[in-house]
Amino acid sequence: MARLLVMGTLTFSSPGLTAAGGGQGSEAMTFRQLSTDVNSDDPKVRRAALKALAVMGPEALDPISLLVADPVRDIRHEAMLSVVRIYVEPPPKRQVSTAEDGFEWSPYLATPWAVPPVLVTNLVRALADDWPSERRDAAYALGVVLTPPIETRVSDELTYSLADPADEVRLAAVRALGRLRATRAGDQLIGHIVDPALPVRLAAMRAVGDIREARALVALRQQLEFYGGTTAGRAALDSLARIAHPSTAGLFAQERFSDTPARRRFAFEGIARLGGVPDGEVVAFEQRLAEERDPQVRLAMAFALAASGRPYLERVAQSLSDPKLADQAIEYAVELGRARPAALVPYLQDRDPVVRARAATAAGFANSPVLEAELSRLTTDGDPSVRRAAEVSVLRIRTIKQAESQK
Repeated sequence: MARLLVMGTLTFSSPGLTAAGGGQGSEAMTFRQLSTDVNSDDPKVRRAALKALAVMGPEALDPISLLVADPVRDIRHEAMLSVVRIYVEPPPKRQVSTAEDGFEWSPYLATPWAVPPVLVTNLVRALADDWPSERRDAAYALGVVLTPPIETRVSDELTYSLADPADEVRLAAVRALGRLRATRAGDQLIGHIVDPALPVRLAAMRAVGDIREARALVALRQQLEFYGGTTAGRAALDSLARIAHPSTAGLFAQERFSDTPARRRFAFEGIARLGGVPDGEVVAFEQRLAEERDPQVRLAMAFALAASGRPYLERVAQSLSDPKLADQAIEYAVELGRARPAALVPYLQDRDPVVRARAATAAGFANSPVLEAELSRLTTDGDPSVRRAAEVSVLRIRTIKQAESQK
């Protein structure tokens, strides 16, 4: 498991990134008392302590982590939810009501705070809780707070949860294993492509795509051939596009002419991840791009052209400000930024604060000195959303560096 970086000398200007608790005078005394109260024999005292700690921010993670293993169900449930809320800042006008909510939003809206060892231990133990809902939430919480690569013991415990009798637990475990890039679980995830529950089957296909499990190619092709344009068929093609194995190049070339927009989109994503559009096909691609009506497909086509070095990153960046395309555009910007970090710099300087903020989010996953310097500059940006995105991304880059130095 990659240990996450403590804030160090980075100064956070955004309220959402200010570490609370452990202050001076009465505040410090209150925090120490609350930290003691979590060990009280009285459940009422522990509940009150949790309620107060939950609003204190990341420095309260240590005492809250103890309550994740509380003997009283509602306390440990609220403790897990409080942990997720500390890590994940939801979209505007939304709130994290469940651990699954936090998991849904965490790819780009989570802050990589330092993870207390006791938190990991207690969340892993919660995977064996008597209540299915607690086992489910523990899997989602692990998917929120950890970053790849994860410890073998955590991967194995989540893999054991794939045998859980409750569909909701298997679903959460499958999704967490994919998010955490748990390649050790490849065989088991392939097996769940034929899980009795459709949501688990769909999640398993996404997970083998996320871990780029080439051994799943046969099973995924079978799903695509059998289910065609249905939800399961589209999920199979999405996964194949994420694995992007050279043997599937012909499939993507064929699927780009599909009557189904989603299948065209995934085909172009597969082409992008296989290196982009060949030189001899660029003119035809550009003509089709001008004729394509579906905005998601157009964006995927721009991704494929940009991946081949053509000047189409601008199209991707423009979509960052479109609420309906933003998540898709951020995913592409992350992938393109990892390949060519300097290409993201102009969008970190864009006049539109929405573009700057979302480009800053994407830049945090590229782990580039060039981008880190630009992001550090943006921590004093005049727009608060840009400042926060930059601060989180600087912290993420430093986290990645520390994890790599410990390998």
